[in-house]
Amino acid sequence: MCWSGEASTVLAATGIAGAAYSALKKDPEPLALWVCLLYFASMESLQAVAYSVLNQCDSPLNQVMTMFGYLHITFQPFFINAVALYFMPKDSAKIIAPWAYFGCFVAAILMLIQLYPFSWAGHCALGRPLCGEVLCTVRGEWHIAWLLPTNGIGNSMADNATLGRGYIGYPMMAFFIPSLYGSWRFILFSWVAGPWLASLTTSNINEWPAVWCLFSIGLVLAIIKTPLRYHLHVGDPWWMMIWKWWKRRKAAREPVAEAAGAATLAKEPAE
Repeated sequence: MCWSGEASTVLAATGIAGAAYSALKKDPEPLALWVCLLYFASMESLQAVAYSVLNQCDSPLNQVMTMFGYLHITFQPFFINAVALYFMPKDSAKIIAPWAYFGCFVAAILMLIQLYPFSWAGHCALGRPLCGEVLCTVRGEWHIAWLLPTNGIGNSMADNATLGRGYIGYPMMAFFIPSLYGSWRFILFSWVAGPWLASLTTSNINEWPAVWCLFSIGLVLAIIKTPLRYHLHVGDPWWMMIWKWWKRRKAAREPVAEAAGAATLAKEPAE
C-alpha cells in the first residue's frame, strides 16, 4: 500500500465536505463533532500539499508544511477533549471543560517549548516520534513522515510509549485526563482506531503520527455518520456523583439553616 497526494486531497475534501454538511444541514450535528472533523481534515490538506515537495528538504514549502504538521498536533488535544466532553452529561461537561481546556493549553505550551533549540536541552534522541536532524517531510513506508530538530527535553522518556516518548503533555490530555473525567468509551475507541491501528501499519516512528492523523478523519466520520455515536455516551464518574451529592446536600441544608436563624431572631425579646 502506498498513499499519495491525490489520496490525501480526496480524503481532505471528503472530511471538509462532511463537516460542512454536518454544520449546514437543517438539523446540524453537534458543534464539537463537525469542528473536530474539520480540524483533522485540515491536517490531511497540509499533507496533500506536502506531497508536492516530498523529500525536498531545502524547499521552504516543505519546511513550512512540516512545521504546520507539528503545530496541528500540538493543538489536537483541544479538539479531542471537545468530543470527549460531548459524550459526558451536559452539566458535568460544563464543570469539567474549563479545567480540561486549561490542561490542553499547558500541554500545548510544553510541545511548543520542545521546538526551541535551547543549548542546555540538547537534541532530541533519534527514535523519538517527529525527531530528525533537519526540518523536512519525507516519504515513510506508505505515507509521509515528519522530521523536526526538536530539543532534548523529554529524552529521558524516549522509550516510554505510555508517556508519549517524551511528549508527555499530549497523551496526558488526549487520553489520560479524558478517561479520568469519565469519557472512557470515546477515548478507548479513539486510541484503538488511532495510535494503535497506526502502529500496526508502519514501523517508522516518524510516519506513525501522520498515519494516526489520517485515520482520525475516518474515526470522526464514523462517530458522526454511524450509530456508533450512541454507544459512546457515558454517565458521571464516581467522583462526580459524590461531588453532586455533596452539592445537593449542602443546598438542602442552607434553607433549613436560614429558617432556624430566622426563628431564633423572632424569639429574641425586643429591647
